[in-house]
Amino acid sequence: MNPGPLFKAIIFSCAMSVLAMPQNWPAATAPGEESQVPVPQTLIPQNHVPQNHVPQNQAPQTPAQELSILPAPTPLPQNANEYVRQAIEHEVAELDRDHTHWRYHLHREDEKNNVDRDVIETSQGSLARTLLLWGKPLTAEQRQKDEERMRKLVSDPEERTQRAKREKEDDEKVRKMLRAISQAFIFTYVGEESGLMRLSFVPNPHYDPPSLELRIFRSLAGKIWIDRAQNRLARVEGTLFEDVNFGWGILGRLYKGGTFMVEQQYIGEGHWEVVSEEVNMVGRAVLFKTISRKQKQSLSNFRRMPDSITLSQAYDLLQKESGSVSASGEHATLQPQGKN
Repeated sequence: MNPGPLFKAIIFSCAMSVLAMPQNWPAATAPGEESQVPVPQTLIPQNHVPQNHVPQNQAPQTPAQELSILPAPTPLPQNANEYVRQAIEHEVAELDRDHTHWRYHLHREDEKNNVDRDVIETSQGSLARTLLLWGKPLTAEQRQKDEERMRKLVSDPEERTQRAKREKEDDEKVRKMLRAISQAFIFTYVGEESGLMRLSFVPNPHYDPPSLELRIFRSLAGKIWIDRAQNRLARVEGTLFEDVNFGWGILGRLYKGGTFMVEQQYIGEGHWEVVSEEVNMVGRAVLFKTISRKQKQSLSNFRRMPDSITLSQAYDLLQKESGSVSASGEHATLQPQGKN
């Protein structure tokens, strides 16, 4: 898996609108203080991941079975910001530990495209075969272009190197931004629901963002859900409660009311994945150019791939198991042919 998919979704869903602009732009409780909201009583969790492996002579447990057998989590810190800090540190540690690869169905809608893809993760990056465009199978010309794109990624070392470099830079940027979350916001316990601790957050007035990407945090508020048993981030919702100005609004602005939502779930074998993302951000940049980032994305039908799988092997799988698709409901669903 790629490191930090949840955090990229959370942070870049807000920051991408900012990053589309030019890069050369010139009474609350502080996070360190104790929360005045009483910590809710811990419930017996309904979801946790066992760390032991299933013996080979036994059938693998389903995610639901894995999520029902472990003991209660540790008590919550009195300080809600400390709890969020611990959860983020644990999230990063688990992402560093988890190097599994998965195949899944991706559906994405934005202002320019409505696409369904069959995606396979590898140690060399992900490879995706386009299944539907705007709910319809590709034309012969579109299919040819999609095949050329896939073959170029598999056969061109320079293309793979450039993509790996971009992903590494993104990961480094995200990790720096992550460390700022528990300082940038003031968190408050709200309550526990179905094994998830819900917290609200507002900007910390004493936080001074050191970079352009982090500046948006000063105008962002929302809610976050943390899985109590596994200490993993399960859902984040955020809203811009005021305009975000750059250069006193002359050079750029993100408008009040922009929202994002990211949901992460346990999908089995110790692995969590972002399964749903929705972004709605609007603003303007230099010369009054309107910018907009409206996107919905969902991932489903996860299947474990071999840890050693290569791009070339993924390409062969996508060619052999192209699958049949149907455009029913909100998005199409891949019906896999055979086993991986």
